[in-house]
Amino acid sequence: MPRSTWPPYAKFASCRARSSAISSARSRPIASGPAPAGHPETAEDPLAVIGQSPRRKEDQRLITGRGRFIDDIAPSGVVHLALVRSTHARARIVAVDATAARTLPDVSVFLADDLPGLADPLSASRADRTNPYVRLDTPRPQRPLARSEVRYVGEPVVAVIAPDPYRAADAAELIRVEYEAWPAVVDAEAAMSAASPSVHEGASNVVGQVVKVIGDVERAFAEADLIVEDHPTHGRVTSMAIETRGLCAAFDPAVGTMTVWAAHQAPYHLRSAIAARLGLPAESIRVIAPDTGGGFGPKEGIYPEDVLVPLLAHRLGRPVKWIQTRTEFLSSSHQARQQTHHARLAATRDGRILGLDVRLVKDVGAYHYFSVHEPTNTINHLPSQYKVPAFRAEGFSVVTNKTPSAPYRGAGRPEAILVVERLLDRLAARLGLDPAEVRARNQIAPQEMPYRPGLVYRDGIAVSYDGGDYPLELRRTLDLLDYAGWRKRQADLRAKGRRIGLGIAGYLEAGGSVRPGEWATVKVDERGHVEVLIGVSGSGQGHETVFAQVCAEYLGAAFDDIRVRGGDTTLVPYGYGTGASRVAVNTGNAVAVAATEVKVKACRVAAGLLECAADDVRIEDGRAFVVGAPGRAVPLAQVARLALSDRGLVELGGPGLWATRFYAPPTVTWSSGVHAAVVEVDVETGRVTIIRYAIVHDCGRQLHPVIVDGQIVGGFAQGLGVVLGEHVVHDDSGQLLTNTLMDYPIPRADDMPPLVMEHLQFATDHNPLGVRGVGEGATGPPTAAIANAVADAFEGRLDVTDPILTPHRVYALLREAGFAPD
Repeated sequence: MPRSTWPPYAKFASCRARSSAISSARSRPIASGPAPAGHPETAEDPLAVIGQSPRRKEDQRLITGRGRFIDDIAPSGVVHLALVRSTHARARIVAVDATAARTLPDVSVFLADDLPGLADPLSASRADRTNPYVRLDTPRPQRPLARSEVRYVGEPVVAVIAPDPYRAADAAELIRVEYEAWPAVVDAEAAMSAASPSVHEGASNVVGQVVKVIGDVERAFAEADLIVEDHPTHGRVTSMAIETRGLCAAFDPAVGTMTVWAAHQAPYHLRSAIAARLGLPAESIRVIAPDTGGGFGPKEGIYPEDVLVPLLAHRLGRPVKWIQTRTEFLSSSHQARQQTHHARLAATRDGRILGLDVRLVKDVGAYHYFSVHEPTNTINHLPSQYKVPAFRAEGFSVVTNKTPSAPYRGAGRPEAILVVERLLDRLAARLGLDPAEVRARNQIAPQEMPYRPGLVYRDGIAVSYDGGDYPLELRRTLDLLDYAGWRKRQADLRAKGRRIGLGIAGYLEAGGSVRPGEWATVKVDERGHVEVLIGVSGSGQGHETVFAQVCAEYLGAAFDDIRVRGGDTTLVPYGYGTGASRVAVNTGNAVAVAATEVKVKACRVAAGLLECAADDVRIEDGRAFVVGAPGRAVPLAQVARLALSDRGLVELGGPGLWATRFYAPPTVTWSSGVHAAVVEVDVETGRVTIIRYAIVHDCGRQLHPVIVDGQIVGGFAQGLGVVLGEHVVHDDSGQLLTNTLMDYPIPRADDMPPLVMEHLQFATDHNPLGVRGVGEGATGPPTAAIANAVADAFEGRLDVTDPILTPHRVYALLREAGFAPD
């Protein structure tokens, strides 16, 4: 695309020698699927707003420092919460001495037994009732404050309230907690043994089990020409949002209402949890999600602090505020990904897959939020882009004495990609075939779409891949990488002592989770200004821009005249949260449906003003005019004023240009793509350098291409972080060893390698907009592609089973394989 339209990160790339250079090819139009329902133009319409990349409406506010984040909320008379947290992973609480803290002026201290609401367990999240894979799902709910026993380092034990956060922290340091330490349970597979201590006394450590079988697996392996085995492990990570968690709550006893500000991905869900805790009607509680610096999944759950802050505000009759420190984030915000796998692949001698058999164990920490969610996602993404005639997968969720886990960007998909893509490379090495050829021989062909692999999604509906061209994605990725050229250069460079490796990873991304859908309201006021109200909250995705584009396209209002508001439980009847790559599919189509209804009403009113049939009215850029006679026009503001008293609109829902509509897709959509990497491994140090990285992605119709680029690049960066060393580490006693950014490295700008991207746009027919989810797909492939490339640099003889490829780890692998001295 022209340099003038490159996203900012691409423009800056040429300014620093070590920064990444990003290019993006957009030569391929929407290739299949119907034009969006109710939309007269084709996808190539030059007047279309969708598919363009206008400046983000949010940016002016955020870049100039006028954003309002949770720490900017400061109601009059606010007091602050600090927490005394457990210093042991597993221990009995013998005694708590808060005498010194309670003698301080204006300081209050609360233990679990001081208020009824402090000891009651948090509401537990269960598996989807429609999930057919579930064999076991047993909640292990957490209390707001630990009572008698602690189960992970960082678990809240005592709440302290003071006039400012510094005095609250000082008071918390004066509190002494006596513990009787017990042996910690830190290995999930060992925890499954009957000999293991119970994380929750008297209960099994296995809290979830999911199973899926397709075809005759035993026969497939019996008839296979060869069987490839692998034991890949994905380490524990944290989401590391740039803004930590935080809440502020204010109760008005005069009217019995409470306002809660929270950096939360699901405000309505949080409202329900608070209402249940306080015994108040949900309508009396307003939850507002202000500007939020990243979510990624772990800000979707209900934490102890989420009920502690409102509960204490209600009890004290004063606003209460809590802002999480970075150390608290690392020890107590939900973590993710830790999963081990025992995998086998059955194949013919020409590289055709016959069967796949995987057993996985998920470490969910001391408590769990959706214990079987990620194992289910892993199972449904294991077959990926490939035809797998026989398939068996069994997943177990196991509690340990670690920080609770929750879905994090990708939520089981990165683990699946690592398993199947490493198996394919091992198969290629066994057969002496190029890894690209093995993938090409097994990919689902475009003429087989919609393809039904035999899986069933969590909504209970049989999986059907809704279009796309996986072989084309592979070919385009290899072309962008110059795969053939690098294969030739690889041998020459190897003769000179340089170890160059090439790696590939294909993937699918189920997105648009129903839950069961989303509401949206579109309103036109008497000035012709349009307000779009949505039930989801944003944390950097560009909702204010993208949904203004959708509204502009379907209503015909001027983009600059549209304002989008969300993240407030007073705006629409309900909202089901931002996550699972669902917002574009659910909320985007809800906006389109509501805007279309408003447009129908506007055309009816404008027809009377223009003395023509309603079907002859077109609305564009805030003007209603007669088709073929653009001079005969009236402004949308005039139409809106007249609509307020137009009795003819009664049959269309009532006077006025507004509509509230709910949209629910039939099931999930399936985005897809291929990543490929060229790396060099320094045998003397173990350092891995990414020379080139290519991405081809298909998320259906792109609403805002630059925002799509941002999702892809951001997802890649988080996947790269794992390779570079993002890894939550606990010792044998359950102590957290990575509790600062000194110990938990995240990628810097100069860690980003050169990227080249291309987007295919095969529109889905599962929703009017033709869109698929894009938020999570790019997070998983980097670990597999780079791991494959590192192994390829040594002819597949490096036993790479873990995507964490720090110099220390790679050098250890080199020594094991005999490529480096002991």
